[in-house]
Amino acid sequence: MLSLDTETTGVDLHHGARPFLVTTCNEAGEQAYWQWDVDPLTRRPRIPPKDLYQIRSLIRNADELILQNSKFDYAALLTIDSKIADCWDWVKVKDTLLAGHLLASNKPHDLTSMALQYLGVDIEPYEKRLKQACNEARRLVRTQLPEWRIAKEGLPEMPSAKGESKEKTASGLPKTSPWAFDMWLPRAIAKELGYPKDHIWWTVTEEYANTDSAVTLALWKVQCKELERRKLWRIYLERLKVLPIAYSMEARGVTLSRPRLEELTTLFKEDSDKAGQQCISIAAGYGHELSLPKSGINKSLTTFVFDVAKIPPMGEEGSYVYGGGGSRAVMSVGRSKKTGAPSISKVVLEHWEATLPDGPSKDFTVALRSKRKRDTALTYMQSYQRFWLPYHFSRNWFRLHPSLNPTGTDTLRWSCANPNEQNISKQEGLNIRYTFGPVPGREWWKFDGKNLELRIPAYESGEKKMIDLFDRAKDPPYYGSYHLLIFDILHPEKFAEHGTECKNVYESTWYQWTKNGDFAVVYGAVEESGTADRAYHVPGAQRKIKEHLKDLAKLNQKYIDLANKYGWVETLPDKTVDPDRGYPLLCTRSEYGRVLPTVPFNYHVQGTACWWMMKAMIRVYAFLESLNQGELFAGKRWPGGYYITMQIHDELDLDCPAGKGREPWKYNLPVIRRVQKLMEQGGADIGVPTPVSCEYHARTWAEGKAI
Repeated sequence: MLSLDTETTGVDLHHGARPFLVTTCNEAGEQAYWQWDVDPLTRRPRIPPKDLYQIRSLIRNADELILQNSKFDYAALLTIDSKIADCWDWVKVKDTLLAGHLLASNKPHDLTSMALQYLGVDIEPYEKRLKQACNEARRLVRTQLPEWRIAKEGLPEMPSAKGESKEKTASGLPKTSPWAFDMWLPRAIAKELGYPKDHIWWTVTEEYANTDSAVTLALWKVQCKELERRKLWRIYLERLKVLPIAYSMEARGVTLSRPRLEELTTLFKEDSDKAGQQCISIAAGYGHELSLPKSGINKSLTTFVFDVAKIPPMGEEGSYVYGGGGSRAVMSVGRSKKTGAPSISKVVLEHWEATLPDGPSKDFTVALRSKRKRDTALTYMQSYQRFWLPYHFSRNWFRLHPSLNPTGTDTLRWSCANPNEQNISKQEGLNIRYTFGPVPGREWWKFDGKNLELRIPAYESGEKKMIDLFDRAKDPPYYGSYHLLIFDILHPEKFAEHGTECKNVYESTWYQWTKNGDFAVVYGAVEESGTADRAYHVPGAQRKIKEHLKDLAKLNQKYIDLANKYGWVETLPDKTVDPDRGYPLLCTRSEYGRVLPTVPFNYHVQGTACWWMMKAMIRVYAFLESLNQGELFAGKRWPGGYYITMQIHDELDLDCPAGKGREPWKYNLPVIRRVQKLMEQGGADIGVPTPVSCEYHARTWAEGKAI
């Protein structure tokens, strides 16, 4: 075994960050490290070629490579030595970050936390000493060496630089605080100013780095035994297969159009200003001079909402209820966690829009929500410009290289940062996907698991009404629409009279309210809170739906009971990996000793859907790699490069060479049908039929042709 760790001049490897220190540790506890001088004006390390040869030799000869967040270290090494790719074997890689998530999905996965949890070793003092030294060194540079280029927010080569975040640190990702980008600085100053050799700045960084590589190896040995003891080894090995896929997606990146981004920016600014003026005008009608904050809330806004317009706070309506009988406790999601004051959050605005009667108060919440959504979209688009890089020197096309984290959530859903591509809106009138798309000579294909998170519980529970809905998706009376099924349950007379036309007849009333209620349930509304009932505009709606879908309700209760008993739920087992075990997902208990009733079923279903997507990515990636390597498929070779460009929850997006002619989508159709079948194959793994739809995108991600 050989553990390996890199320290870099930042996390933005595509913008110029580079490793300046590499450290390793073998099973005998023998450590080796290479620390290089960094040019203080360019932030580039000066690396002797013999050092790279030594590092390559160790990597090539290792039987196992142990790393914490291995894809980052691999990508970092490639920035200084392209030959690393020739000696790197992903089959040999074991990642403590993925092991930490599998063993305790909702616990911190940073090395410091896991060393304390599994080894009883506190390595935080090493980081504290280094942080103090870096901050002191940065202050000294500002006064004595002002020409040196130290890290700070706003520099083009480090768009990720920002303040500290405990949440991001706990996820196991590299730190983005400016001091962490300047860990090379203490030694550089000691050398520049001739500090005595026993000064701590000569060694503080290497001591920190060597501790990390030694602890990573020790941690893995404990994690390895625990994975075997808990019979999770096969699941772990399968999960490791996402690492080269995530690296490939980051390296390839995603393309977007500058003219289309500028077009949307202008439109959203205008719409935001109009919505803001509408809010101010409505408030003026109440005799209140409203001053809207740039973001969040201020005194003027809360005074108008709660004291002047007297919109009721989201109290009991947005509460989770714990316990039963006489021991019931309530936690409101409609109040600030810090102050307990009534909230005007996104969830609260959605609740008001769904439940308030028509009138000025509802108009105000609709306008405020519209303004916030556009302001948020503008913030996202600004972040794209901060991170983007030119695509082949084109003035109109750029490329983003987001950081993907398969362990970034409490379930198996991936997170994404720098920038976040998981939250690119596709709402009508707010479709940021218009900005993204294939560059000239390329085309995109989008693949979606159809109703994946509804299908999984339907087939698992044996809920006949929902199974019929999916098995007869083209047949009356519901034509595969879950909303129509619920509408019929709540409004049988209206559905009997209008059938599917109820979508048009009651477009802005009963049908829209049915959709609102369905979304409220998806977002976690429980029956006791009454939130969904208010959204449906039907007293007792949630209870009535449960009575009609009894098998589904029983399955939900089963997972609540399991979580309360054991503290975790599992995904559906994958028959090709381990037919007896699913991926365990921890459910946090409240201070009252019980889990949130909305969490267990949600984690089970979402986790299973994400496992399905993981298997889809593994199969599709292997197939595309075979094409890219020139293997025959459908009787010919397919040049030009086929890549997974994005994965958004239940959606997978491919970037392919463009077809030509009157029907260009037909060129890649054999490849596309094969991808579709490979994704659908995941349904057999978990025992649920999972059909996949596909769309052809010739110009923009927002406009597709169903094939």
